[in-house]
Amino acid sequence: MIGKIRIKEVASYDSTGIEVNLGKINYIYGSNGTGKTTISELLRNRGREKFSSCSIEWKPGVSDFDMFVYNRNFVQENFNVRNDIKGIFTLGKESTEILALIDQKKQDAEKHQERIGKLKENIEQKAGEVENLHAKFINECWDLKQKYDEVFEDAFTGVRNNKKKFMERCLDEATNNNNDIHTYDDLIKRVESVFKNSREKVETIPKIYYESSVEQQSIFQTRIIGKKDIDIARLITQLNISDWVQQGHKHIGDKDSICPFCQQELPVDFKEKMDEYFDETYTEQIQILSSAIEKYKKETSSFLERYRFLIAEDIPFINKEKVASQFEIMNSTYKENIQLLEKKGNEPSRSVELSSIISCVEEIKSEVAQANSQISELNRVIDNIKVEKTSLVKDIWRFIVEENKSNNDYYISNLRKQNSAIDGMEKGIVQQGGYKKALEDEAIELQNQLTSILPSINEINLLLKSFGFTNFQLAESDEQGNYKIVRENGEDANETLSEGEKTFITFLYFYQLINGSNDQDKVNTARVVAIDDPISSLDSNILFMVSNLINNLKKKVRSNDPNFKQLIILTHNVYFHKEISFNKDHGSKMLNDETFWILRKTDNTSQITKYEENPIKNSYELLWKELKENPNSITTPNIMRRILENYFKFFGNIDVNKIIEEFPDEDKVVCNSLLSWANDGSHHVNDDLYVDSNQEQNTIYFEVFKKIFIISNHEAHFNMMMGNIESEVEENVAIDEAKKEIKEALAQAAASQE
Repeated sequence: MIGKIRIKEVASYDSTGIEVNLGKINYIYGSNGTGKTTISELLRNRGREKFSSCSIEWKPGVSDFDMFVYNRNFVQENFNVRNDIKGIFTLGKESTEILALIDQKKQDAEKHQERIGKLKENIEQKAGEVENLHAKFINECWDLKQKYDEVFEDAFTGVRNNKKKFMERCLDEATNNNNDIHTYDDLIKRVESVFKNSREKVETIPKIYYESSVEQQSIFQTRIIGKKDIDIARLITQLNISDWVQQGHKHIGDKDSICPFCQQELPVDFKEKMDEYFDETYTEQIQILSSAIEKYKKETSSFLERYRFLIAEDIPFINKEKVASQFEIMNSTYKENIQLLEKKGNEPSRSVELSSIISCVEEIKSEVAQANSQISELNRVIDNIKVEKTSLVKDIWRFIVEENKSNNDYYISNLRKQNSAIDGMEKGIVQQGGYKKALEDEAIELQNQLTSILPSINEINLLLKSFGFTNFQLAESDEQGNYKIVRENGEDANETLSEGEKTFITFLYFYQLINGSNDQDKVNTARVVAIDDPISSLDSNILFMVSNLINNLKKKVRSNDPNFKQLIILTHNVYFHKEISFNKDHGSKMLNDETFWILRKTDNTSQITKYEENPIKNSYELLWKELKENPNSITTPNIMRRILENYFKFFGNIDVNKIIEEFPDEDKVVCNSLLSWANDGSHHVNDDLYVDSNQEQNTIYFEVFKKIFIISNHEAHFNMMMGNIESEVEENVAIDEAKKEIKEALAQAAASQE
């Protein structure tokens, strides 16, 4: 059966709408215009576009039962007295054996339906587990996105702000991305060149060259001394004073005979010996040394100056700190070497070995080569940027796939298990559905042996006679499978039926329909029945006849009749509500299988309230309660009219129009307006039709309404019902008096029918 209905964004229901949780038997009371027909029409035509925001939720394990709905649209579509009426197929009673077999088939089909219900519940449970698995994987993928978003944001374009899309991209790449795996550092470098750096090409760094041979000239290690075969050479060599003697030799003039050191007279041939000692070979070596020193200075200082731009300028991909460190070492080494060479120049006999800067040069060469490689790659990328971007994005996603591998494998493995289980259960549903349909088809074949429209004609005619309608009946139409309405003499009665007769035969037709079907194949199906305002006449006999039939229907629902699963009753008639909702030995207390609701309209918006017991404790009292609690409702004038009609006409047989004649002329207009407004909408106010009744108009109507009771000497009743009498005893007496009037009126009505 139906578990819940939701109605919103249609007719007088706003975007919030209402939600109605249903039991087996449900009573919904509401004045005309509060939205009852919208509810019944949803049940009757839930597939219509106007109900796209509404929903019907079935109880777990229950299939979509056939829906039988009685409302004014049903009457218009199925009971046009100008045409033949569709016949109702029902089961005959000739073969109890076949009927028992049909019941058994239906019970077996129900068992398969129960299995289907359990399978659906299990599928829902598995679907919940899949949803949890899905949510977990989405969050795991999103954690990776958050971790790498700052560096890989360009590769994540299009999915950076959507968890679900990012997860779907992860799944797609895991399936289709077969690129090689690159390291994180490699990808970062490529991101810098492809996405981050300037899009202008960069010139490569000139090749580094240093003539290292200037550091290794042999003259630096050569001890430059004088000629050895001179007699003074032995002493000079022995004392290792060649450089000192050479300094003095420079100060011996051609004509001087004084020693520049001791200032004594030199021997006669001493100067010649000195000149011979420092011969041409010595002089040449000194010149070679001087040239070698100058060459070293020039080559090395030029190198250092020529490549200083490596640390002075901003060059991409160069590790400036590393290069600057090498330059510091080279400058320091150069200064140390210059000091050594200065000593060598002053002391030619000294042997010196210079420190080399070649290792620093090689380090710088390596750094430049690395930078040039990246510059060349950058320039290549710029020349082919679109292809490079695509390639880098694929490589980044391949990296993400690898990072996400364990999460992805767990998700895919468990998803397959869950989906496999769901597939198995869905196949089980198909299988059980096949068994169920086979049993239903067998039941239909058996039904076809017994079904006919004749039993339904007989049943309706018997009901008509039992309720005193003897001047017309149903007969088979000339068109096979249809009815027609005829008088006792066989004449067509279509055009001459009274309103009460039309009302009653319409409901009898529906009542017989729910016990059968217009479709011969659906005579014996499970069904939900909804009845919306079957009472449009004030004829008390009809009210009690219809109430009696509905109470019989309630018994079938409560007895678990396989054909009747649920009953929903909607009405504006408080007396009808009282008759159908009364439970012997329980009074107004709600039974476990019942629900009670009151539908109201406030500010043109329908709202519904659920009650834990029957809210219609006294049918007549409810009208007054509505008037007191909602004095400015759109339905207030109609409620006042119904109170007048019920109290003066239905109970007291008093003509309200005669009372109005006693009013002053100015009040007569308002009285007639009140009654005319009400009569225009009497019992037939369309749910989609609203009448603009404002607070000021309602106040005027209320004053006239009150005067009617005063002029007719019924002011005490008015005061009691509006709550002006404090005494509970007096109020109870008044209520008892009202009940007594009701009973007397009903007795009179019954007597008049006889």
